[in-house]
Amino acid sequence: MSRPFRLGFFIGFVLGIAIAFIIDFAFRDYFGGTWFDAVSHDLSRLLGRPVPPDSPIVLLGVTFVIMFIGLIGELLGGLASKLIFDFLDSLDS
Repeated sequence: MSRPFRLGFFIGFVLGIAIAFIIDFAFRDYFGGTWFDAVSHDLSRLLGRPVPPDSPIVLLGVTFVIMFIGLIGELLGGLASKLIFDFLDSLDS
């Protein structure tokens, strides 16, 4: 992996997770809850019994969701930085 690609990976991961938490904080009243409430609701429907938002399985689910968002941001950041680096490199030659 080239240096710009790794830099884009890191920046995309950090920005993806930061945006997920900012959206959670800014719109918690508008959307009717937090990530924990959403995962708790989905697990309750999936398992057929109530799962409280402070359950360890909900924390694991929220961690999985946030890491998935980070993965998507990481891949998009790496791709974008590679494209930008190649474009700027082509202008140099």
